Amino acid sequence: MRNCGDVAVYAHSFWTGSLLHGILPRAHCVTVCLGEDSQDVLARLPVTCRAFVFHVNLTLSARVPLDRDRLVQELRARDIVVRNAMVCDISKRAVQRDCARAGAASIVAPPDGDPDELVLVKTDYNYHGVRERELTVQQRRTLGYESPHDLPSRAESDYRVVRRREVPKAVWTSPHWVVERYVSNTAHRFNRVYLAGDAMVVSRVFDSSIFKKMPIGIARESYYLKLSEAHCSPAVPSDIAGVASMSARVARAAHVEYGAFDVVSDDRGETYLVDINTTPSWHDGGHPDMLEYLGAGLTGHRHAA
Repeated sequence: MRNCGDVAVYAHSFWTGSLLHGILPRAHCVTVCLGEDSQDVLARLPVTCRAFVFHVNLTLSARVPLDRDRLVQELRARDIVVRNAMVCDISKRAVQRDCARAGAASIVAPPDGDPDELVLVKTDYNYHGVRERELTVQQRRTLGYESPHDLPSRAESDYRVVRRREVPKAVWTSPHWVVERYVSNTAHRFNRVYLAGDAMVVSRVFDSSIFKKMPIGIARESYYLKLSEAHCSPAVPSDIAGVASMSARVARAAHVEYGAFDVVSDDRGETYLVDINTTPSWHDGGHPDMLEYLGAGLTGHRHAA
């Protein structure tokens, strides 16, 4: 499954080194040209294409291509499976809206509350808005970014943990920033959930860093599940089952068929989904069995009608 050559990946900015490239190294890469339409994309598809994956490394992608809905309709008319067709906004605000629709706990911090509570200030954009800053103002405007002319600089975009009273008033109302509760646990436990079709892998690591990530080489415990059965996984530890069930609900609410979720938890065991990444990196991350499992999930099931 991993070497499936009839998959086309519609990629912006990031392909080699991505998890998807690790899963399907022989997939045909169709490079995004911002401003193109569906006919431009269809003209570059290989005749053997049987599956198409949106792999757009931007926060907003509803206009990639400009008539995205038409492209999806045409692909499906050709009996081509389309993955992540409906995932067009992975901003932090959108992620928390998806969590609310799924009945998952929200991590949003309101301006009113304990002035000494620790909160996390970060940009609303995927990956600190790095890819957005590579665009022109006109491109950001075309793609639907609010206030496209004054994105924060990279130096301004680092995550910050501060007390609520230390958050500048302008941050609470800015389209560029979000404020979330800072959630941690004494065990330093962190989960990353990988989704690919019906395949789900829940990885658990212990990382004492303030901002939990999944660096290459970190020791991990991974549990192989199915998205369709994530609500009833008695064979895995209870904390993994809880993360899997919550992630499955959010995946359905957000229409995510491929990607990675970051999940944090507190000492009471409450879990919070804090990030959805539809272009996760991998590089030389190893774990070939996991890549094989995800590849089979991604290419083995049809899209829902």
